[in-house]
Amino acid sequence: MSSTAAATKGGRGKALNTKSVSRSSKAGLQFPVGRIARFLKKGRYSQRVGSGSPVYLSAVLEYLAAEVLELAGNAARDNKKNRIVPRHIQLAVRNDEELSKLLGSVTIANGGVLPNIHQTLLPKKAGAKKGEIGSVSQDSGGSTKGGRGKPKSTKSVSRSSKAGLQFPVGRIARFLKAGKYADRVGAGAPVYLSAVLEYLAAEVLELAGNAARDNKKNRIVPRHIQLAVRNDEELSKLLGTVTIANGGVMPNIHQTLLPKKMGKGRDEIGSASQEF
Repeated sequence: MSSTAAATKGGRGKALNTKSVSRSSKAGLQFPVGRIARFLKKGRYSQRVGSGSPVYLSAVLEYLAAEVLELAGNAARDNKKNRIVPRHIQLAVRNDEELSKLLGSVTIANGGVLPNIHQTLLPKKAGAKKGEIGSVSQDSGGSTKGGRGKPKSTKSVSRSSKAGLQFPVGRIARFLKAGKYADRVGAGAPVYLSAVLEYLAAEVLELAGNAARDNKKNRIVPRHIQLAVRNDEELSKLLGTVTIANGGVMPNIHQTLLPKKMGKGRDEIGSASQEF
């Protein structure tokens, strides 16, 4: 009788202390409600903090984290990876409309950039036979093992291939370090610079190709690049002080000095002589 009483009650008839339950467990959350409440009070964002504020904030943060991790996991699965890296989080955030709007001004460290490459610059897909041969060779190389049960080292992948770019990321990183523009160069700096340069090159080449097509030419020459740059408002502002070798000049003739259009017969003769 005394043993049961001792088990149920403490000294002077008081019940024994049960195990404490955290505020996160009470709210059914994984994020630490108590810690967030402490940060809210410590930050002094307001004079008073309601008891429901940290619970609500924890729920919102947990939902956002779960959403981002789900999309990042899908990105990792698409890239045939078993581990989520900052690159997958970057892809998850930027490819989702709502998250991209919410985290538009946020920089994800080592997340890389989203390549915006013109369709004509992308490598063409090989035929079915070549694809089959390549897949077989890759599978056979991965299945064989070296000594002591270690798999053979796979073919090294360049930083440009990892970032999905055509411009050489490694070479640009080497130039950034050799130029000593800063004491330290971040890992994402050459990737970002390569993506910007590639986008500019694609834009200029597209406009120059249009200029060559307008002049009924099959080859882009410096004259077409000059026309492409000077006729585009943004590129002309960016490259205003740049001199393009052998690009010629942009004619700026007053309207009254231009030859007047003549009749059909004479117009055809005149146009032929001018073209010649």
